[in-house]
Amino acid sequence: MLAIPYLDRLGKPLTIRFRCLEDHDHRAAFHGKYNTVKDDPPRMYGVADVHQAGDTIDVTEGELDRIVLKKIGLHTVGLPGASLWQPRHRRMLAGFNRVRVWGDPDDAGSEFTARICRALRSARGMRLRDADVSDTYMQGGAQPLLELIKETEQ
Repeated sequence: MLAIPYLDRLGKPLTIRFRCLEDHDHRAAFHGKYNTVKDDPPRMYGVADVHQAGDTIDVTEGELDRIVLKKIGLHTVGLPGASLWQPRHRRMLAGFNRVRVWGDPDDAGSEFTARICRALRSARGMRLRDADVSDTYMQGGAQPLLELIKETEQ
């Protein structure tokens, strides 16, 4: 399992999630793909970026996608699943002039993007065509992601 620490804005640990890295049937192995501490509330991953970003922030569906966008130089937060947008997240992102939402290219990702765009007037969906952020990066590096930003902002 990959350990994914959730830190507060000062870098202190809040909780931890785990992701199985095996390519197998997670249910048959008696665990989920992701595992969370029991009764832990859904949190925004990478919350320090809310305090470090200028007028633009990116929001991803998932921690690993957040890590990829952070790696290519974007201030980014991630939500640990398509259905975990919470009303408090709106307040956390309300001050940004531009919120780019990176949902996966599936039905759940479309709903994720739509939910955030309905909650924030400054939010715009980034239309990933064939794969999520991580897979797009693995296939072509940063360039396809940065080109999508340019296309969307024209």
